[in-house]
This record gives sequence, structure tokens and C-alpha cells, in this order.
Amino acid sequence: MKVALDILSAAQKGDRKAQYLLYKQCFPVLMSVCARYRYGEQDAVSAVNMAYLKIIQNLDRFPPDAVFEAWIRRIQINVLIDEFRKNKKWRTQVTQSDDMTLPSINKSLDPQWNEADLQMEAGYIERMLNRLPPVTRQVFNLFALDGFSHNEIGNLLGISDGTSKWHVNSARTQLKIWLSEVKL
Repeated sequence: MKVALDILSAAQKGDRKAQYLLYKQCFPVLMSVCARYRYGEQDAVSAVNMAYLKIIQNLDRFPPDAVFEAWIRRIQINVLIDEFRKNKKWRTQVTQSDDMTLPSINKSLDPQWNEADLQMEAGYIERMLNRLPPVTRQVFNLFALDGFSHNEIGNLLGISDGTSKWHVNSARTQLKIWLSEVKL
């Protein structure tokens, strides 16, 4: 994601048009982060809007040598973690979706893919991740997908390093079981 410096500068100065253009550029990146942590589109859009507000309010803190996309992803993750801590319903919510049927894929699209690659489409993997218990999914996403250490996760979520490791191990074990059930 490339953002023009003039748009960032204008958005920082309160130019509504520049802020809107920046929002349109940031939205897909922020939604991709939210998709891993939230079930519903409405909740995800709400989280994106909260993160975008923080982005606009803190544009003056954006380090000039940093990558803008990485910076906004980090803000989005922090907003999701804050909401996770505040909102106890995410900790007890259980996923009801057990639809793990593999999508039909046109195998002639790319002859370099093997059968397993074709079946392990991103949507299927996302559905598997969404079946994990909410806290386990949150910890696994932070560790495996966002690169946080167990110590950082523990500090962010108010859990011990050992608990973070347990959640990652639990997620891996469950994902292996579900992957072994896939008929290739």
C-alpha cells in the first residue's frame, strides 16, 4: 500500500477530502486484519472505524522512516486487543459455524498447484481458524500471523507466557486434527 505524502500531510492538517481518500486506501488493509479476529462484518467495520480514528488522531506520530501499512496494521491490532479486553462476550462466544466443506476449485486455472494446494484455499483455512475458541484464535493470530512473541501477547492480553504458549499449542493441535480430516 503506497500512500502519497501530500495526502498524509493534508489529512494530518484536517483536510476532510484527504482523510476520506486515506480512509479508502486504508480500509482494505484494516479489514483484512479484522477478518482474522472478528466474526461479523458489522463488528469488523466498527473496529476499522475505531482504528482509523486513532490513525487520524496520531498521524503526527507516524515515524517518517516507517512503513505506513505496518504502522496502521499495528494500530488496528492494538484496537482489537483493547476491545477484546473490554468486551467479555468475545471470551465466551462459541463459534456455531461447522461448515468445513471444501470449496469447488477450477483445477485448470494454474497447473503448477498440486491437489493439496488447490483444496487448501484461504477461505477454507479462515473457516478453520474461525472454529477455534475466541481466546485461542486471538493468541494464535497474534503469534503465528502477526509475529508477536509470547511475552508481548501475555502483556497485551493480561495472561502469562505459558498460557499464551498453551493457546498456540492448542490451536496447532486442533488445526492438525482438522487438516487430517480433509480428504485429498
